[in-house]
Amino acid sequence: MKRLGQREAVRFHNGFRTWKCSYQQLHSRICGFSHYLDQQGFQKGDRILLWGGNRIEWVVAFWGCLAQGIQVVPADLNFSSSMVRRIQRDVRAKLLVHGDQVGAHEIDIPKLSFRQMELLPPWGHLETRDVSPTDIVEIVYTSGTTAEPKGVIHRHNNVWANLKPFQKEIRKYQIWLRPFGPIRILNLLPMSHMYGQFLGIFLPLFLEGTVVFMEELSPTAIIQSIRREGVSVLVSVPRLVMSLEDQLGRTFDLAGNGIHGSGLVGVAQRWWHYRQVHRILGWKFWSIVVGGAHLNSGTEAFWRRLGFLVLQGYGLTETSPVVTVNHPFKARQGSIGQVLPGQEVKISPDGEILVRGDSVADEYLGSNGPEELCRDGWLHTGDLGELDQEGFLYYRGRIKDLIVTSAGLNIHPQDVETVLNSFPEIHQSVVVGLKKGQDEEIHAALIVHPTSFDMDELIARANQQLESYQRIRSWSIWTEEEFPRTPSTLKIKRREVARRVLEAAQGDSPALPKSAVRGVKDLVAEIAGKESSQLKKNQRLGEDLGLSSLDQIDLLSQLESQAGIELDEEQFTALRTIGEIDSWLQQKTSGAATTTGTPLVGAGPAGPHWNQFVAIRWLRRLVLELLILRIFKHFIGLRVEGLEHLEGLQTPVIFVANHVSHLDTPALLAALPNPWRWRLAPAMAQGFFRTYFHPQGASLKERVLSASQYLLACGLFNAYPLPQEAEGLRQSVQYMGWLIEQGNCPLVYPEGKRSPDGGLLPFQSGIGFMARRLQMAVVPVHLEGLHGIYSVHHKWPQSGEVQVRIGSALHFGAEQDYKEITKEIEAAVKALELEQLHD
Repeated sequence: MKRLGQREAVRFHNGFRTWKCSYQQLHSRICGFSHYLDQQGFQKGDRILLWGGNRIEWVVAFWGCLAQGIQVVPADLNFSSSMVRRIQRDVRAKLLVHGDQVGAHEIDIPKLSFRQMELLPPWGHLETRDVSPTDIVEIVYTSGTTAEPKGVIHRHNNVWANLKPFQKEIRKYQIWLRPFGPIRILNLLPMSHMYGQFLGIFLPLFLEGTVVFMEELSPTAIIQSIRREGVSVLVSVPRLVMSLEDQLGRTFDLAGNGIHGSGLVGVAQRWWHYRQVHRILGWKFWSIVVGGAHLNSGTEAFWRRLGFLVLQGYGLTETSPVVTVNHPFKARQGSIGQVLPGQEVKISPDGEILVRGDSVADEYLGSNGPEELCRDGWLHTGDLGELDQEGFLYYRGRIKDLIVTSAGLNIHPQDVETVLNSFPEIHQSVVVGLKKGQDEEIHAALIVHPTSFDMDELIARANQQLESYQRIRSWSIWTEEEFPRTPSTLKIKRREVARRVLEAAQGDSPALPKSAVRGVKDLVAEIAGKESSQLKKNQRLGEDLGLSSLDQIDLLSQLESQAGIELDEEQFTALRTIGEIDSWLQQKTSGAATTTGTPLVGAGPAGPHWNQFVAIRWLRRLVLELLILRIFKHFIGLRVEGLEHLEGLQTPVIFVANHVSHLDTPALLAALPNPWRWRLAPAMAQGFFRTYFHPQGASLKERVLSASQYLLACGLFNAYPLPQEAEGLRQSVQYMGWLIEQGNCPLVYPEGKRSPDGGLLPFQSGIGFMARRLQMAVVPVHLEGLHGIYSVHHKWPQSGEVQVRIGSALHFGAEQDYKEITKEIEAAVKALELEQLHD
């Protein structure tokens, strides 16, 4: 790892900014965490709980534990606190390493947060402990629903047996991969799962590439990340891949194209014909790897038709994890690949997939201690499959989902679903068995597109394509936008679907699915700090529930992740009640597939990019240094205190200052030393340039004047527009994240307007929102003297003296309330004001 030096190892995007970590930096952080464990007295064989989302810190903690011979017990981000407590009862971990999104306070053991891990000092030397092939690497729990959970015990020989074939194969093609480098893998699978680790930790290292993590999982956010981060390969569960298919289908006309070329010629034809799609996703993006569940044949064919390589594999937590995989150069559509070297697969007489080999774990850990995992030397997977003559495996579903007729015939639900999903009127389908006396009949639960058609006629057409024993006997419309799914891998909960279908058939429930109101109410209740049962549809978010405009932005982000689509912020801010939001959300998720042009092109944060060009930066420095700052210092005396607080502080940071004059920014520029001065990016009120952004009805003179002022502000002072209302704030904070990635330090005036008397005005809570979302150190600044030089009451600047006082940097966690963060920042600036008054 260390030999890869400055090559990029990990990227993480939280929806607002991207963190990057090279292999050398990653190695130093692993050394620092390993040293911390050693200082805390951890010994080989001790265990830690690792509970959080995909982050750089997750990778650091995993490798740091392996170096010390400490066993990792990953907990899924969606596990409940009670589930994690039950796991802790079995494993007796000595430390909980956790993210901000989990209920760590409910676990009664020593804790170390991801935020605290960031502050651990790097260490130059990695002290490792000797391990044997039979030593335990990790214990992985695969379910959050059982009363007595069991963990799969993975040893070094299990994991290495699974990785060795991939390392050998990658080395064969290493020279051919170089023109496509650096290979970046966007991994949307949870790292708490073995397959997520395989593609998020081990494979990128073999490829000497980069793994990319992200928080937001709406299709638009994923598409923007693929393009923005230069992603080569997307690793995802089938449901998210289907959501991307739906998003592209709503954006473009992707009907059949008549391309018949094969091989490289066919790929080139597809890339040219669908160049708009490739332009949106980025020309570097070429493959999708699907894990966690089986991808339906229609979605696989869709992506292949666009010119992308789709790779499916098969594996389980118990197999560490891969059993079969499609080779990129020998992939077969519809198959889940060929068996890895070192493993054996056979199909039992009843169709079950059986596996054995060195990568198969041999023990579970439960409340009663270790239990054997295999029977008769074979792992019984509970999955149904078929092997063809060339050794390709085909998935046929779960044994427990198999429908058996009274005649003893076996019906695989996926075979029927494949036919149903081929009809454009059907968005998704789930086929279940309904008991009718001694027989079990086939029932189809359907999510349909809102178009006019005869459902009985469609079912009849589907039955014509099915064998007589496979034919659908009854159907129902599922009026929710989604079937119930597992939290992490997004597999459909077939038993839950069957239960609700049966209840509806027996008349035990008034409607088959529940309305979307419950989901909206739950999210609103969580943000408002109330019980969901207390809320009513006609309650207003602001007046009745006390949700601020920034709270509503948080609500919008959560609704996007839950619904799997991008929601219009301007439309959302016009909604007032829970009922209005629910109706609007149902309309947005109704599946209307209309071609809307190309809104994804250039989507993302709005703001000037041209002023970050190297030539513009140098021109800005020359004009400021040789002209503007010299004039400023000639007429205005400057006294600066607190520069020592910038020493040793890592850039970039957010500067926060009081606002009394249009000369506030030049004063701070003059006060800061290089290179801080050239990193400063001051926010300016977007309303000041209203004519530039909304020129309708303005005269030519007004438009030219506003455009000139805007261009000069952005070009000479590196400024950027910031809305004073919550509407548009999310995009502005995303733009700030982009500025930070370019090495800039945003300057924000949280009062929102110039003070009429020179005293501090109340800070607007947007600064707390920015600090929390961008996870930046905040440096408070107080400016004194400018009110008498050029205030809101002056027409022209006067001579005088200005004092600039810089305070100590403030640090905040992602779990902190943005209103409390705002209060802390305001208090820090007030403290600097009082210091100046005392002086």
